[in-house]
Amino acid sequence: MLVSYNWLKDFIKLDQDPNDLAEKITRTGVEVAEVKHPEDGMKKLVVGHIIDCEPISGTHLNLTHVDVGEAEPYQIVCGAPNVAAGEDVVVALPGARIADNVKIKKTKLRGNESNGMICGLQEIGFPDNLVPEKYTDGIYVFPQDAEIKPGDSAFELLGMDDYIFDFDITPNRADTLSMEGSAYEVGAITDVPVKVEDVVVKEDGPNWTNDFTVDVDSQLAPKFYLRKISNVKIADSPLWLQRRLWNAGIRPINNVVDVTNYIMLLTGQPMHSYDARAFKTNKLVVRKANKDEKLTLLNNKEVDLDPNDIVITNGEDVVMMAGVMGGLNSEIEADTTDVLLESAIFDPTLIRKAALRHANRTEASSRYEKGVNWDATTRALDMAALLLRNDASGTINEGVITGSSEKRKPTKITTTISYINRVLGTDISSSEIAAIFARLNFKIEINGDNLIVDVPARRWDIAIPADLVEEVGRLYGYDNIKSTQPVLAETHGGYSKKEETIRRIKNVVQGQGLIEAISYSLTSLEKAIGFSKEPKKPVAVQMPLNSNRSTLRQNLMTGLVDAASYNMARKQNQLAIFEQGRVYDFENNKYNEHEHLAALYSGNVYFENWQNDNEKIDFFYVKGQLTNLFLALGINLNDVEYRAEVIMYMHPTRTAGIYIKNKYVGMIGMLDRPVTQSNKAMKDSEIYGYELNLDDIIPLILNPQTTAQSAPKFPAVERDLSILVDKEVTNQAVEDVIKANGGKYLYNLRIIDVYRGSHIAEDKKSFAYRLTFLNENDTLTDEIVNKAMNSIDASLEKQLKVEIR
Repeated sequence: MLVSYNWLKDFIKLDQDPNDLAEKITRTGVEVAEVKHPEDGMKKLVVGHIIDCEPISGTHLNLTHVDVGEAEPYQIVCGAPNVAAGEDVVVALPGARIADNVKIKKTKLRGNESNGMICGLQEIGFPDNLVPEKYTDGIYVFPQDAEIKPGDSAFELLGMDDYIFDFDITPNRADTLSMEGSAYEVGAITDVPVKVEDVVVKEDGPNWTNDFTVDVDSQLAPKFYLRKISNVKIADSPLWLQRRLWNAGIRPINNVVDVTNYIMLLTGQPMHSYDARAFKTNKLVVRKANKDEKLTLLNNKEVDLDPNDIVITNGEDVVMMAGVMGGLNSEIEADTTDVLLESAIFDPTLIRKAALRHANRTEASSRYEKGVNWDATTRALDMAALLLRNDASGTINEGVITGSSEKRKPTKITTTISYINRVLGTDISSSEIAAIFARLNFKIEINGDNLIVDVPARRWDIAIPADLVEEVGRLYGYDNIKSTQPVLAETHGGYSKKEETIRRIKNVVQGQGLIEAISYSLTSLEKAIGFSKEPKKPVAVQMPLNSNRSTLRQNLMTGLVDAASYNMARKQNQLAIFEQGRVYDFENNKYNEHEHLAALYSGNVYFENWQNDNEKIDFFYVKGQLTNLFLALGINLNDVEYRAEVIMYMHPTRTAGIYIKNKYVGMIGMLDRPVTQSNKAMKDSEIYGYELNLDDIIPLILNPQTTAQSAPKFPAVERDLSILVDKEVTNQAVEDVIKANGGKYLYNLRIIDVYRGSHIAEDKKSFAYRLTFLNENDTLTDEIVNKAMNSIDASLEKQLKVEIR
C-alpha cells in the first residue's frame, strides 16, 4: 500500500519529518519498505501556458511561445503530437533537471532557438502505467478547470512534493490497505487524534428501486448494495483526484471509474461502476458461473469462467467477475449517462482462487482476499455517490437496493491487566493501558484487574487476548521493555541419543562408499505405499500441487529409484546412493513419523580398470554391505534372519525380509522387472537395495560405539565343508545347524560356492562352506577341530538329510 503523507494530513495533524515518521511506524509493527519523494533530483519545473503553436515546415516539430510567468514568453520547440495553443503544460526551464538527472539547456532545433522543454509525465519520472492513456504518447495537459497560473511550481500541482510511504504489510494487517486505516495506525503511533468525517447523502433524483430487481446468493455475497446515479458527464477527473490516484499507484481513467478507485483507497472497500445500459433487463444476479461461460474483461482479456467463479449478470449475460474485474460489456464509456454503483462483500476464498486461476490479481481482489471492513460498505457507497454528483454532475436517485445484508456480532474481548504484563514482562499500569487503547480508538472498560475491550470492525485482525497484548506491546514500545534473563531452566545443546545413533549409522554407510541423496517427502499414492511388506493407511495432502505430490511417503526407496532414473537417463549407471529420512503413516487414529534408512546400488562392484574383474552388484554383495553395517553397530548377527518375502515393486524371488529377534525391520532385494522395464533409462539394469526401519533397529543396538581389540596370538584353523542338499533347503537353515553344533571355537563361517547343474540330480544343489576355528587363549589341536566337524556332519545329516561330499 502506497500511503501519501499529504493525504494523511487530511485525517491527523502531522509536523514530523517523513523519514523519522517512517522509522517510528516500522518500529511499531507495520514495516515501511521505502519513502519516496518524487521531486528528488529534479528542479525548475513550472506551469506554462502555450500562447501560440505553429508547425515547422518539413518536420514533425512545432514552434511554440509559452507563458511561464515571466516578463517575456519562452520560445520552445516541441515535437509532441498533442501540443496546441491554449494548453497549460509542464515546462522544464533552462537549467532544469528532469528524470534520470537529465539537464535541460538552451538549444537550437532546425534553426529555431528552444528555451526549455515541454514535458510528458514519463520525462519527469512517472511510470508508464500511471500516465493517463491520452497522454502516454505526448505531453501532459492540465485540466481546464484546474486552479493554476503560469509560473506555478509543477511539483506541488502534480503531487511530486509529497512523501510516499510504501507500507509492506503482513496479511493480518489489511486494515492499513486504506487511507483511513493507515491514518488510525499513524494516529495511534504518534498519539494524535484521528478525524474521519461522517457522510450525509441528499438524494435529488426519482426513486428507481421499484423498477429494478436484485437476486444475490448471500453465501457468495453476504453484503451487497446498489445505487443509481443519472445524468453523469464523463470527463477527466479533477487534478486533485488524479494526483491522489497516481501517488497511490493507480492510473486515472475518467471521473466515474476514478471515484470508485479513490473510495477503495480511502476506505478499503472495493467498488465497481456499471454502465446502466448493460442492465436493460432491469435485473442483476449474483451467482456462480455456469460451465462454458466466457467473459471479456476490461483489460480485453477473454477468460473461460470456472463454475467456482462468482459472477454478476444482468439475468442473461455475465457482466463482471465479482471482486476481480468488470466486463467490457458494462464498461463506463464516453457516452455513458446512467451509472450503477456497487458496494459489496464477497467470499474471500472464492475471490482469491478466481484471481489466481485467471492470473488476474487486482487491487480489489487483493483487498477481498485479506479482509474488508464490514462497517464501510454502505458508507463507501454514499461517499462515491456524493463525489459523482460533485465531479461528474450526476443526480443521485432515491433509494438503495439491498441484495444481502448479513450482520456480524461486535468483537468483545475480556482479559486482565496482569495477563498483559505477564506476557510482555512489564509492569504497565492500568491507566497507561487505558491510554494506549484510547490512542487506538478502542472502547474499553477496566474494573480492577479485569479489562473488557470493544474492538471496532475496522480491526478484524484482533480476536483473542493475545492480540491485545501485541497492540499494547508495540505501542508501549518494544525498546521500552526491559531485558531480563529467561525464567525457564537453561537447556544444553547437543544431540539426543537417538540422533547420535542415526548420525553414526550415516557415517558407517558413507564409509561404505555411498553418496547421500535427499528426495521429496511428497509423492504419488502408488509410490507412497510401494516397497512395503504391509502398507499402512497413507497420509494424503488436502490441496496437492499435482497428483505426483499428493501423499506423504511410507518408504525412502521411491525417492532413490527416482534419483536412479534421473542419473541413468544421463548415462550415469554406476550408482551407490542412500537416504536417511522420515516416512509417514496414519495408524491407531494418529499420524506417525518413522526414521528410515534406504540404500540403492547398480552397476559393478568396482569401476572398470585393469586390476579388477567386472564383478556386477548382486543380492549377496548388498547383503554383505548390510551385514557389515550390522557388525559396525554391534548387532549380534545370530539374531539376524533373512526370510523370503513378497513385497510390492520388488523381485518375487530375489527379495527377503530382514528380521532381528523375529521382528520385521526392513527388506532387501532387487527391483522387480516391470519397475525397471517401464523406465527407458533403467530397462536393462539390475538394481538392488535395502530399506531399514531405524525406529525398530536403534533399540537393538547393544554397543553404540565401535571397540577395537588386538589381533589373536594363536593361529586359526580352516576347514572346508561340501554338502549336497534338497533344493528347498536354504543357506540360512544350513548355517543355523553349523553354528549350533560347531562348538565354542567356531569363529567364522562363510559360503564359498553354490552349484546346481550337471552331475547333480535336478532336485538337489551343492553348498560349499569355509569354517574357521580359533582359540584366542591357546593353540587348537586337530582333535578338537575334528570333534567339532564330526558333530556338524552328524547334525546336518540328521536334521537336514544332507549328503556330505
